[in-house]
Amino acid sequence: MNTSMILLIVPILIVIFVLYTFINRKGDFEKRLTYHTPRYLPHQRQEYINGAERYFKKASIIIGLLTGLPLMIIFVFLLSQDVNDSLIIFLFTIFIILIECLCIYLMYRFFAKNIKKQQLLLEQMSDSDFELLLDIQKKSYPFKYFPPFILCKDRLYFFGFVVQEINPESIKKVSFTYARGGNILVRIKSTTSTTISLYRNIYPILVEIIKKYSPDAQIES
Repeated sequence: MNTSMILLIVPILIVIFVLYTFINRKGDFEKRLTYHTPRYLPHQRQEYINGAERYFKKASIIIGLLTGLPLMIIFVFLLSQDVNDSLIIFLFTIFIILIECLCIYLMYRFFAKNIKKQQLLLEQMSDSDFELLLDIQKKSYPFKYFPPFILCKDRLYFFGFVVQEINPESIKKVSFTYARGGNILVRIKSTTSTTISLYRNIYPILVEIIKKYSPDAQIES
């Protein structure tokens, strides 16, 4: 295998390793999931989980294929250059297939964990909390099953690679800056500092929750 091939493959493997590390990070909330067994959910909440599972299966395949697209382009380029070493072509073909399968697996694993986290909260939340989740879902298209936060039993859960749990009563200050794509970066100061990305139309929902639990908090509007 020549030097150029090695220089191509090594960075890809490093990126995959970093992605795998982030996906498997565990905070306090994730540790609670270790021994969690899914319980019965009312019909509407179970339909939400079923919809999320269908959505994430499709998303895993699409993201996996898109990830492999640059490798396919490189592969076609190598063929057009009349590469004489058939072993290199064969190994690179196998490498593309493995990378695509690995990407699909990692994405599906990430999405499956996301579903499990939401399942745990859906089992515990009140009807009003669930209605709030559905409202966030409607305003989060096309990422309707990726809620940036969930309110459950008077606690706020912010979703990322790990879930951050915050008591909304402890929030002292909320500010934001505009980002690309119609998003805003929201900075929340409580006992710790938290930064999340939100659609602008979801920010008022978060503000309303914080005002309810922490009326003296300084909130940028």
